[in-house]
Amino acid sequence: MMEGWSPQRRRLLNSLGYSLLVAVVVALGYLTFTAVSQRRNDAAAPADGGDDTTIGLVQFDSFSARLERNTDNERLAVSLRLRLTAPGTLDCFAYVIARNDHVEPKLWGAWPASASEGAITSAGHFRGGTRSGEPITLGPNWNRLTAAIPHPPGEPAFDTVLVYIVGPKGNVLLARPFTL
Repeated sequence: MMEGWSPQRRRLLNSLGYSLLVAVVVALGYLTFTAVSQRRNDAAAPADGGDDTTIGLVQFDSFSARLERNTDNERLAVSLRLRLTAPGTLDCFAYVIARNDHVEPKLWGAWPASASEGAITSAGHFRGGTRSGEPITLGPNWNRLTAAIPHPPGEPAFDTVLVYIVGPKGNVLLARPFTL
């Protein structure tokens, strides 16, 4: 096909072909980069513009914890908002464990109080694979979870709170530590 063409013309056509190939590769790379960047931004950005974090199927926001005291007892009041990142609703179970592993003996408490039977070990660790705890129904709208964990009066404060959300089959949907 190029037999009757001059060497200059062949070099020009080869250069144009090579330039076209480079332009196609650059354009495909740019389109791939923008698609991946958009997916990352969509996954990281909350739907309502709030400051929250998404981990898998359950999204959380507005965590707070404070030690409440009265003349008779002390308790750690924990609050956070939860919702599903997918449409629909899901019946789940919630567990909140407060710990202080820096003291001897180690100090811990759990909510709900019945959670320590089976789901929490005698050392205050979450066992998992259980279908008990505080029943909650999560959906696309924010639900507030509040927990009150008894704190032994006069003991050092808890320094970590762990929140566990367990699905209906015992699968852990959220396991999140919060430092106090």
